[in-house]
Amino acid sequence: MPFPLNDLGTALTAQIYQTVMGGDGNVKPDDDTFFTWVTPGLPFSAEDLDFCSQGIFSAPDAETQNKRVLHAYNLAQLLDFIPDVSMAYSNDKQEGMYKPDAEKHLSEIYRQILRFSKVVDHPLTEEEQAKLDRLRGKLFETKMVKNLATDVEEEKTVPSALMNAYNEHMTKYLDATTQYNSKRAAAAGATGPEGKQASADWILNQQNYFLRVKAAADAWVTGGYRNEVDDINAFINQTTQRSLKLWKQSLLERYDQAFISTPEIGVAFPYTTLVPGDLANSGGWTQIGVTHNHTQWAKDNTETSWKAGGGLNFGLFSFDANGGRKSSSYTETHAVEEFSMSFELCQALVVRAGFYPEFFANRGWILRKGEGWMFDQMPSDGARPPTGEFIGYATQAIFVRNVQIKSKEFRSAYHKTASEVEAGGGVGWGPFRLSGSYKRSDQHEDFDSTDDGETLGVNGMQIIGFVNHLLDKAPNPLDELDDAEFV
Repeated sequence: MPFPLNDLGTALTAQIYQTVMGGDGNVKPDDDTFFTWVTPGLPFSAEDLDFCSQGIFSAPDAETQNKRVLHAYNLAQLLDFIPDVSMAYSNDKQEGMYKPDAEKHLSEIYRQILRFSKVVDHPLTEEEQAKLDRLRGKLFETKMVKNLATDVEEEKTVPSALMNAYNEHMTKYLDATTQYNSKRAAAAGATGPEGKQASADWILNQQNYFLRVKAAADAWVTGGYRNEVDDINAFINQTTQRSLKLWKQSLLERYDQAFISTPEIGVAFPYTTLVPGDLANSGGWTQIGVTHNHTQWAKDNTETSWKAGGGLNFGLFSFDANGGRKSSSYTETHAVEEFSMSFELCQALVVRAGFYPEFFANRGWILRKGEGWMFDQMPSDGARPPTGEFIGYATQAIFVRNVQIKSKEFRSAYHKTASEVEAGGGVGWGPFRLSGSYKRSDQHEDFDSTDDGETLGVNGMQIIGFVNHLLDKAPNPLDELDDAEFV
């Protein structure tokens, strides 16, 4: 019998969501997370992320250094967004859509929050201030780096060795939980003869997969200094609730120090990177697959945390803004007799050198409308879903690669649609980009699919979504603080 493409897409996103977010008794999703889908995906080559693994200033020559800083600029611009819950859609999950043309940039709104916030002023003792400075120095350190535009050396703030170890082991923990959730989701949705292997794998190996999660969690504690870093952050938060003036000033300074510039663009930007930096060659990729037999499982899977409205239609192919088309003959009613899809998935941590989200958890600051803060709303009302000018931020980028689709009808629909797209326009299905050229700064790349008569293949890397952290109410000053205590 024919299977609607929209049902297949629902099954696919349900499996990706459970793989990334979890949802059983051993690996649970965080109530303060929100998943953002990208439609169509954002293509990346291994070279685009060279600075993440090799750094910028370790380049062997000026040409390579300039190219790496341009790649850093491109990534920073793509990740400088605030999640938009108004674009959420209703499959009963904490999900929404990525808006690359959003009016609000994370770095600028964060700067304005820091700049115009009023903070409580209860001066610390000399001993408390010294301990605070010492602990902050364990998390981040300053280095002298040369400005590419002026050749002047400047101080820049970067994660310390302690934080690098923390992030590295957290990434390994996420890899282990991703594998665990992927195996569980595949077994839960397994049907028919082709599903026996996934079911048997979970029945026999669930404990082994869980032990990998436990081992990664233990390694994060012992080798990644998880408890130590969490304790340091807890002390900073507790101590600075009494006097935030110096802390706020240091955050503003570190924000400014995290900016670098590129000769090609001539505009300073907030340095942003990914962990693992060498994700294109890392072993943290998880195999995902879906067939037409998964559709009923997706319909029956109703586990929720909070609901949002809207709609993402997997029956329709998606297009770039510049990929105008004459018409589309394929709508949500289009169906296929046979369909199977596989790809590899990897989660990468987003690291922003000048961004300190612990400020939002602190309860010793306020914003006053008209006193620098000129927005209609406060940063976040803390509701689920929240409203506000700064409701959260991306913590992970979800990459996929080696997309393989086997379906005669799907291939025919894709080729028909692609033939009606203007030259250079991108074509996607749900969060997956299937083809099209893309441009970043002065770079122009082609992102093409192949068709061997049986399988439509898309081998390049692409970001299909982001995991975001949602803020609680911010600002949310302690009840016992008087308005006069804020300066």
